Amino acid sequence: MGSTLSKKQKQGLILFGIGTVFLIGGLYIDDKLKIELKNQQQKLDSNDKGQEDIQQTEISSNHDIQLQQIKEQIQVEYTGDKLSFDTIGQILEKSIDLCKKEYIQITLGNRKQRRDARTQSNSQLYQQLVLQYNEQVENLLEQKKIKLFTSLSISEEVFQESVMFLMDQGYFQQFFIIQATIKQKIKEAIPSTKILSLEQLKQILDYQVQIITNKPIDLASMIQTLSNNQETQQLIPLAVNTILADYCFEKFQIEEEDLIKMMQNPENYADQKMQKLMNQLEQAMYQLMGAIA
Repeated sequence: MGSTLSKKQKQGLILFGIGTVFLIGGLYIDDKLKIELKNQQQKLDSNDKGQEDIQQTEISSNHDIQLQQIKEQIQVEYTGDKLSFDTIGQILEKSIDLCKKEYIQITLGNRKQRRDARTQSNSQLYQQLVLQYNEQVENLLEQKKIKLFTSLSISEEVFQESVMFLMDQGYFQQFFIIQATIKQKIKEAIPSTKILSLEQLKQILDYQVQIITNKPIDLASMIQTLSNNQETQQLIPLAVNTILADYCFEKFQIEEEDLIKMMQNPENYADQKMQKLMNQLEQAMYQLMGAIA
């Protein structure tokens, strides 16, 4: 049985869907959001530079030391009995560093299984693997977030109540920005191995527009399956992104991380055809998610 989304939830699902397909968390929605996302990305990039020693510690299998170092960088502040927005933001951002090693293992393993399933024309197994992958990544991010705020002596009840309180106070878009940026940032844990030209990038974007518009059977079936209730609807933009990545790999032999690297180059957006393709991709995704929500 389906469920009804609130107006705010519909807006968030549509915006997150657009941001997910672009891989840069809604960078192209409007100027104000573009600036906020750029600032958020810069914060995460700065955090990455400060985390190099922490990541090296994780590689040396000393996870407890890594967690302790991350904890020391977070200043826990309250407004009354609720956590401040800055504190919640720091927890969400820095929990990425606890995820990276496992994220790489999950992604590379599932990626191989998905492509084997497609090679065997096993559509049912492929769809199961797409769903499994995105659930695993979401669960990983959730588990590390909980581990981090628990280590700071913050209960799950206090954390969740603080988030809901702030959203009721008008912080919905700010939380969307953080979540969308995190979804893109975690993907950067896998290094890019290929360099694409601008022309190749435009070919790939044009292909993505065609896929979203025409909705091949794997994509259409996955959307139909996940549209049944509110909880699985939240996975639709993630599943769409995963399927798009697989189609692009089959046609162009490029991975998601290669595309991310190219799309982070601001010089590419001076090209008029590139701008047109980005607008087309935004519109195609908006129509797709709008019809679902």
